[in-house]
Amino acid sequence: MRLTATVCLVALALAACAGHPSPRREEPEFHPARSIVEVYDSNKDGSVTRAELERGLWADFEKADVNHTGCLDADEVRAVNQQRWEQDQSTSSPLVDFKGRGCIDFDAFAATARSLFDQMDADGDGKAAPQELQPRRSAPNRS
Repeated sequence: MRLTATVCLVALALAACAGHPSPRREEPEFHPARSIVEVYDSNKDGSVTRAELERGLWADFEKADVNHTGCLDADEVRAVNQQRWEQDQSTSSPLVDFKGRGCIDFDAFAATARSLFDQMDADGDGKAAPQELQPRRSAPNRS
């Protein structure tokens, strides 16, 4: 009898919990890859020129290079990667010392943004225009 009462109490407790949603994990906000390039639109006209991109990348690199060595050491890289993760979670592109030099130079620092810019500048005019940054999906063919 006591076992039956215990089983009933456990079943009631489980049933009561079933109606309550479990706490949700905070999902990171989605940031499209284009946001890596769009952040360099310094005049806020909706387009990013190669010159805007390079000026912005240099400013970011100089800010990150707190030791002013022209090459980011492990501590500086760690700080940049942490900042990128906090700002862009879904598009975060961490810096990695692929060359094994013990530091990240400007070209390695700028590689991801430059590569994305080159892909987005579809007509090769040195400017990622709004329609290149945010292309519309074509309508599906309905045959």
